[in-house]
Amino acid sequence: MKEKQNDNIIFLNLLYKNAAMGIISIDIVLKKIENEKLAKLISEQKEEYESYCEMVQKVLIKFGAKEEEISKLKELSTKMMSEAMTMGKSDNEIAKMMMQGNERGALEVQEKINLYEKENIDEEVLELARKLIATEEHNREELKQFL
Repeated sequence: MKEKQNDNIIFLNLLYKNAAMGIISIDIVLKKIENEKLAKLISEQKEEYESYCEMVQKVLIKFGAKEEEISKLKELSTKMMSEAMTMGKSDNEIAKMMMQGNERGALEVQEKINLYEKENIDEEVLELARKLIATEEHNREELKQFL
């Protein structure tokens, strides 16, 4: 039972970090966007990630755990990468970059589902993972109009 609980906590932390990285990247990207509709959409997506992180935190508490924060080095490198990748980019190029990030995020979570599903992960945790994939896919679809 202890091992199952640990697997759930590990998986939940992976989900938390995935969404938290999205928030960090969005904070940088929002400063670069000129199109008000695109900025509003990406702000709404950030709110979705924040809400998702809160859901993960609540489930972690059920397991007697707390979210693992992203290391300062990882956060700094993400910020620097986002700054560099958006430098001089148009709004449609930024939308495309965000879509690619959504795709990477969805693929990463699906890989983890495939891995952890075999480890007897709680259904509530798997549902959170599926919700993140659905969010990533929905966000990607919403951004298509800005290409």
